[in-house]
Amino acid sequence: MGVIDAAAARSAFLERSLPMAAAARVGEAQVPADMLALIGSGPQTMEWLKEAVEAAVASGRETAMKGMRMVHALADVHLLAPVPRPAGIANFSVWPAHSADAAKRGVTLTAASADAAVKPYWKGNPDSVVGPGTTLEVPPYADTIDVECEFGCVVGLGGRDLDRPGAERAIAGYTILNDVSARAVQLVEMKSGRGPSKGKDFDTGNAMGPWIVTPDELGDPKALTMSLVVNGEVLSTCPTSGMVWDFPEMLSYLSIGQTVPPGQVISAGCYAGGSARECGRVMRPGDRVELRISGIGSLNSTIGTRQPGRHIPVPDAS
Repeated sequence: MGVIDAAAARSAFLERSLPMAAAARVGEAQVPADMLALIGSGPQTMEWLKEAVEAAVASGRETAMKGMRMVHALADVHLLAPVPRPAGIANFSVWPAHSADAAKRGVTLTAASADAAVKPYWKGNPDSVVGPGTTLEVPPYADTIDVECEFGCVVGLGGRDLDRPGAERAIAGYTILNDVSARAVQLVEMKSGRGPSKGKDFDTGNAMGPWIVTPDELGDPKALTMSLVVNGEVLSTCPTSGMVWDFPEMLSYLSIGQTVPPGQVISAGCYAGGSARECGRVMRPGDRVELRISGIGSLNSTIGTRQPGRHIPVPDAS
């Protein structure tokens, strides 16, 4: 059918029982146009949204009575990141084989284990998030950038000290992430014991999308397949069944002693072979990157050129 404007669809649904002006006001209040407001409003809002979308699809109408357009062709829509500015990004690493591969390259990472009491994560830059179809810039201090196929969830209601059932209820849905890296400087940074900084902290360094798939639509998050595709060539695939921790475990851990707000993004990290570098591929300007997760879709990006700016003299990390 296309892309449905949620607030307009809710207003159209309410036109059955309210005057047009009132339906527009109430519809926009019940189903906010802002994504953070929407996912942070709780289950009742999601029920209103579902009811409105089902009615819009059944009616075949493209506009509400007040003239608000309800349905847009996907080709006519410019997709932003589903959460354009997340409340935060927590990057876990739940793939032991990826940690082992990183160790061979001189990056020391503790491999995740199912019974681990401490579940380390590093914090991504929410101000560097871009949506699908974006050209990923190479920062001025790097010759190239690497890409990583990652599976992520988006927090809805959030909360503090969540147990597993509470964490499951707090997840609004799932999306795809591209954790972009400038490997040469990252390798030096990781040897400091402080984690990555400029190796991952630059404009367009976090791509996200193409949308959020709700838990009821996705099904079992550990029954999916992830793939890294460059210029139409499938470089690697991986089943999500290999995740050592699932998303409720990660969110529950993240919420210990702190309130996790709506719009927090949690990444499961890169699977073994999920980065171009692990596949022996050096990314070049113009390369087309497609990250696929079954049940969600594809996050597409293009590798850009090195941007002008200040250089970081990177010492030999060997």
